[in-house]
Amino acid sequence: MNLKRFSIVSDRDVQALEDTNEVILLNLDHIVSMKPINIVVDGDVREGFWIRMSNGKKYRALDIPKELKTMLKS
Repeated sequence: MNLKRFSIVSDRDVQALEDTNEVILLNLDHIVSMKPINIVVDGDVREGFWIRMSNGKKYRALDIPKELKTMLKS
């Protein structure tokens, strides 16, 4: 397994008014695609990433491993 740490935006609590950030370990071998996106957090626009996994799950990440950032920026 090739696990790396990601900080994702989660709206897990339906009653919450704002999104919450959670740290999650994702297996890099199961990432199908990633693309840069803009995410609104507390009224500010931040650079983030849209991650799609092989099982169909999708995540909005605020922080990803450095090696993936360099791959997307080059």
